[in-house]
Amino acid sequence: ALRTGSWDSSVALQVDIGSSGAIYGAGGAGGDGADGYSDYGPVTGSVGNGSNGNSALGIEHNPTTVSVVSGGKLIGGYGGGGGGQGGRDVDPGADRTSCGGGGGGGAGKPAGAAGEGGQRLSGGGDEVASGSDGGSGSLTSGGAGGDGGNNRNETIGARGGVGGDNEQSAGAGGSVYNGSETYGGNGAGGADGAAVRRTSGYTVTVNNSGTVEGSTTATGVA
Repeated sequence: ALRTGSWDSSVALQVDIGSSGAIYGAGGAGGDGADGYSDYGPVTGSVGNGSNGNSALGIEHNPTTVSVVSGGKLIGGYGGGGGGQGGRDVDPGADRTSCGGGGGGGAGKPAGAAGEGGQRLSGGGDEVASGSDGGSGSLTSGGAGGDGGNNRNETIGARGGVGGDNEQSAGAGGSVYNGSETYGGNGAGGADGAAVRRTSGYTVTVNNSGTVEGSTTATGVA
């Protein structure tokens, strides 16, 4: 969201966030749910991991002081939820596949986009049930994971993981219900961004009377 850049070594750099000021990192996108084929089941490797949230403030000058006054906000973006895996049920009367649900987007600015529910790539709806999209994140809340496809209750795909926010970490996809076979794993939840990142070895002092969410000691600014 903001990088200080480098300054002459004689500069005493201070970043002030006022009472109505805010620096946010972007939320991570949700991962896609597993797609599925008729007669072959879920597509191995089609499940998506949630994307990482972006950090809010990158410090590239040594030393730097960061001051957040009452009402000010310095908040890293949160990770997106992982996509859900699919399932398959094979018996003498039917061969049914269920796709996974999409992961929810992480909180941030901009908020993370929803993951796409797994899609039916071949066959009819009675053979392959598509999953539902996850929910988009918002400034302060992670989106919900989408439901997995329900194929006549004989196999129900895994629900996508919830997007991360200040009250919950980004989740991995869930469990497949009633399916006798699953293919591949669930998507993992994305990592949260930091409130402050710094070039390794640099000194950063954070004075906080407002709201800081996320690590203030992370290193590496890209």
